[in-house]
Amino acid sequence: MKAIDLFAGWGGFTLAAEMADVDVVWAANHWPLAVEAHALNHPKTEHVCQDLRQANWARLPRYDLMLASPSCQGHSEASQPKRAVDPRFHDAMRATAWAVVDCADVTTPKALIVENVPEFREWRLYSKWRECLETIGYHLTEHVLTASHHGVPQRRRRLFIIGTRRVAKLTLPTPTPEPAFGPCINWNEGIWKPVALAPHAVQERIARGRKRLGRRFITQHVTGHPGIPLDEPIRTITTKDQFAAVDGDHYRPLTVRETARGMSFPENYTWPAHASRRDMITGLGNAVCPLQGRDVIEMVKEAA
Repeated sequence: MKAIDLFAGWGGFTLAAEMADVDVVWAANHWPLAVEAHALNHPKTEHVCQDLRQANWARLPRYDLMLASPSCQGHSEASQPKRAVDPRFHDAMRATAWAVVDCADVTTPKALIVENVPEFREWRLYSKWRECLETIGYHLTEHVLTASHHGVPQRRRRLFIIGTRRVAKLTLPTPTPEPAFGPCINWNEGIWKPVALAPHAVQERIARGRKRLGRRFITQHVTGHPGIPLDEPIRTITTKDQFAAVDGDHYRPLTVRETARGMSFPENYTWPAHASRRDMITGLGNAVCPLQGRDVIEMVKEAA
């Protein structure tokens, strides 16, 4: 089976496809750095860097499965305050989902998988968007899945919308036991800072976590955060650099590699040398968790 990856970003969906023995022949994104990173790790894939709302879909190679992760920032709960300030910006981000309809209309793949935040269904045009895909011949099902049920050490909930050309029975794998995030941390790496020199709010969060969880745990830069034990999955990794490891009287941000492990990216996955930490965290926060995506793709392969 051959696939394309729309809004490919850091390559999580493409990795998922490869794990499911699906060949991604074409990938596109509007962010040049993301395209560079994707090409670095997937050199055999044809790459395009452009706004996909202006794509010429007739130029795509032949394929069977569309993978798509349209922008979620316009839909997510975290974006609501910003949306109130600049609704046009977020409306434009939400509109990227129409590229899925345009592409499917022109290329008519056997199946499509669209990944987004669950709040995507609250978009005021969501019913019309669904209706358009159904009009061009797709039978749609919705699945809200938690990444930690698929071997990912992160409790991240995402919506997967699956479209097939024929009515198909889709069987999700049995949820796996939740993996702990603790093994993702290398306690000998990073630059550790004394908790005593941290801002007062950080000291309070760490003290709260230490009282509940002991010397080692994960804290998040959120007011009143109670801390996360190492034997549980981390909470949702976003585009914000907000998680830190605590080791006794010292703390430090999670490394990029630790964050990547929390997304289930493999150890050999690399990024351009000129990519900043902020770039890498942003890209990872926007990515599809490969292990979770793999399970969804394998389910669709059997049904398509």
